Formats: sequence, structure tokens, C-alpha cells
Amino acid sequence: ALLAFLTVSTGSSRGDLARAMGMRVVSLAEEALNINKDLRVFRKVGTVSGLIFDKILIIDRKHRVKDRIIQGFTWIYDKA
Repeated sequence: ALLAFLTVSTGSSRGDLARAMGMRVVSLAEEALNINKDLRVFRKVGTVSGLIFDKILIIDRKHRVKDRIIQGFTWIYDKA
């Protein structure tokens, strides 16, 4: 943080570049918040990811996917 402050506070071209990049990051964050406020994206993403997670857990219980993945990685590790 100190290095970023020192870079931004200088009057050189690097300071100009750092300030411009900082302004772009702030405007990107503001746009993301405005889009979320209008469309409620975070709530929808949370709902969909929860449903996907539930389906993955059901598939794992039925087909033992996690156990097979661990078994495969253990086999690869033993060969290496």
C-alpha cells in the first residue's frame, strides 16, 4: 500500500499511469455495483450456485465422484 501511495503521489509519468489505472478500477467497481443494484445479480448468482451445489452433492452421493477423483490423484501421486 505504501509503494502504491508513493507511486501515485509522484508527478512522473508512472504516477500518471497509476492514477489512471486507479480511476479505471474505481469506475469498474462502481459500474458493477450499479448493475447489481439494477438487476440484483449477486442474489441470483447465489441462488443458482446453491442449486448447482445441491445437485453436485446429490451426484456425488449417488456415484461417489469425490472418492474416484481422490483415488485417481493418489494413483498418479504413487506413480510419480
